[in-house]
Amino acid sequence: MARQTLIFDSSQLSTLLECEQKHAYEYTESLTEINLKDPALTFQVPDKIAAGTLGHKYLEIYYKTLGITKDPTIAARTALDFDPDKSDVQDPEFPLCPDLRKKVRDRFGDYLLKYSAGDYTVGLRNTTEIQVHDGWLRDVQVPEALVEQGFSYELYNSSEYLFVLEGRIDFIGHQRGESLWMDHKWQMRQRNLYGKSIQFRNYTLVTGFNLGVVNYVRLKDKVDSTTLVRQPISFSPGEIRAWKEELTEIYVSIAKRQKAANFPAQNRSACPGKFGYECQFTSLCDLYDIRQRQAQKQMYFTKKKEWRPW
Repeated sequence: MARQTLIFDSSQLSTLLECEQKHAYEYTESLTEINLKDPALTFQVPDKIAAGTLGHKYLEIYYKTLGITKDPTIAARTALDFDPDKSDVQDPEFPLCPDLRKKVRDRFGDYLLKYSAGDYTVGLRNTTEIQVHDGWLRDVQVPEALVEQGFSYELYNSSEYLFVLEGRIDFIGHQRGESLWMDHKWQMRQRNLYGKSIQFRNYTLVTGFNLGVVNYVRLKDKVDSTTLVRQPISFSPGEIRAWKEELTEIYVSIAKRQKAANFPAQNRSACPGKFGYECQFTSLCDLYDIRQRQAQKQMYFTKKKEWRPW
């Protein structure tokens, strides 16, 4: 009998537990709504995502450079040089209007002013690189900053199942000798996330660290005490053991349903959404006729690029 293999990341698991049908549309079919708008914001959701992506890029370059050079000034200059002011040019990777692009860049500057003088220490590890010395190829040990680290964690392995948890951690380092992970959250408006969410439990499970930090960077117009916030999260060893058992049971439940061809649940009655927002797939769930649903997909949805941790 063939062994069942399941590979999920935290976002997929969260969506799956929220709504199996939403998971099927978003991850199995890779659908996303065209010109999706966030009713609470003046920017389109694609702008919101691109703003967060650009902000993450600044932080990635900054911390990678900081980890190697140990010099905040060099790291800041390197990050800011990544995206010079190009008011008449739109980078295809970060399709932002000039105002929003400037807003992200300026907020990164605010971040540097607040944290660069006494920031966390970036974790390092040695990796092997092939270099040419005096005409000869040699294996050389070079330091790598533990920033944007993809992982593939074997949760459970038996003759019947192989369960793998994937993901990517923004920052791994330490403060005063205590190891920690940090996750950057760029937000258009203030929203505090649940500290014991699936994502943060998974990061703690994978790293084995008891301490994590949610690094909020908010793009509000006025800089105040809530604009740049670091929220510490701690987990006890008992909590993580219990979560590993619960997570394994979730995987087993999914595996059994997939094997029984009972996945996803075929209940398409529209739900009220989450955080007061209507789910982007509500219009599909309202349609019970297969042909109408297919026409709706073709007219209002497009295929999104598959995300992988590395």
